[in-house]
Amino acid sequence: MNIDTEPSGSNAARLKTGTPARLAIVFILLFMLSLASVLEAQNFDDMSDAIEQGQFGNLKAVIISRHGEIIYEDYFRGSQAGDLHQVQSVTKSVGSALLGIAHRQGKIRLDQNMGHFFGGLYPMSQAPYQDKSAITVEQILQQRHGIEWDEINSDYRNPINPVARMISSDDWYQFVLSRPMDSQPGTKFTYSTGASTLMSRLVRAATGMGPDAFAMQELFGPLEIDQVHWEVYSEGGMGTGLTDWPGPDHDVPLGFSLWLKARDMLKFGELYLNGGVYKGRRILDKSWVDASWTKYSNQGNSDFFPLPGWGHGYQWWIAETPDQLGRNWQVFFASGWGSQVIFVVPELDLVLVTTGDNYDHNGLDVDSLLISLLSELNPDLDQRFDGSWYDPANDGQGFNLDILDDEKTVTSYWYTYSNDGSGSQRWFLLVGEIDAGVGEVIIYETTGGVFLQSDPYFLEQWGTGRFRAVDCSHINFEFESEEITTTLSLQRITGSCYEAP
Repeated sequence: MNIDTEPSGSNAARLKTGTPARLAIVFILLFMLSLASVLEAQNFDDMSDAIEQGQFGNLKAVIISRHGEIIYEDYFRGSQAGDLHQVQSVTKSVGSALLGIAHRQGKIRLDQNMGHFFGGLYPMSQAPYQDKSAITVEQILQQRHGIEWDEINSDYRNPINPVARMISSDDWYQFVLSRPMDSQPGTKFTYSTGASTLMSRLVRAATGMGPDAFAMQELFGPLEIDQVHWEVYSEGGMGTGLTDWPGPDHDVPLGFSLWLKARDMLKFGELYLNGGVYKGRRILDKSWVDASWTKYSNQGNSDFFPLPGWGHGYQWWIAETPDQLGRNWQVFFASGWGSQVIFVVPELDLVLVTTGDNYDHNGLDVDSLLISLLSELNPDLDQRFDGSWYDPANDGQGFNLDILDDEKTVTSYWYTYSNDGSGSQRWFLLVGEIDAGVGEVIIYETTGGVFLQSDPYFLEQWGTGRFRAVDCSHINFEFESEEITTTLSLQRITGSCYEAP
């Protein structure tokens, strides 16, 4: 699962090209390699050692947060917390957020087309622009624009790459809008930094502000991000790349070139994890986050994604990722060339951020780091696990589970049978508290009572137990009593982690 979605080598077969198509093809190999990696160790000290030793290439920063709290943060190869990193195509996801903010403000519509936004700059009713005029805002966000473009099969530093050719042109918008079309808009996924760069004009035309100024006012400011930089990649580092933006607006490009601190990348990931809210302030509509994480392009409509569960939303990538225990996790990520990645795993309330200089690295990358991390974590028991559960190994073993609004109290009803061979039913009431994501309960056996009668019923403590979430569809229930001690593997009947409780 090499998630670095931009190429770093001119050989199209190199793993480091990292498009989801190649990701999927090489995923099994990388996954097996990761099993044998030094990250078999289960603590962050060993993870830091592995990163320091170059097991994942030239990583510069790694930050992990869970439940909004940083649980790991380290910097490598001379990098420090205050350093700005070139985040490459993570810029695209930021651009998508800016359009989401403008949409929330009623300044832009998804069905508006490029003729509307670029008509004042180019003769959009004439060739070669005419066939781009009908491309909509949403089709740009989805990378289903129909413009012929292949930046995947050559290194960005190769002058034949269309991104390199765009950078060397006098007008980036004109370069993109004058390319041939290879499909009708909305019918084909084509990854294009050039098409994403058009978002800069959309922001300016919709808001009356340049994308950098609009970002500072409406996104970075509210996220308490006070230091950003815009500059094209250069092997000489910051201060040696292009900062004079060719084009009629001279605006920063929203396809690439943004520089951020790793901690500020984390804030951006947590904004999406929290449904568009940061510290109680709504910045994006929840519906925009949901739309951004919808697979408009997937295995069913694009040969770019050869595995089910993979796809692309509004300038965000989506994957279903197995861990070393065989569990599958839904992962949303913003990704840039060189291992600049923001992973968001809602099931675990987790954000993982990496930055690096992996422009020529061919070994294990941050995909393996993510897999190893996922293998060590379980979801916390919370209201997502409300509903009905059963034990497929034992007919009649059913549970109703209810997490109260305070997210600290758990109650459950256990429907089972007597173990004396009589086939009589037994009902248990389970009540307890959630501690460190585990539901610790006291188990009471219920006796007495008559249906629709006022006969007294009785509760007697029978044992104790623990509900441990394994993944969204599985819970382990461990219990002990004088009668029996065992573990039941429960499967979900009702509810979903992806539905509001």
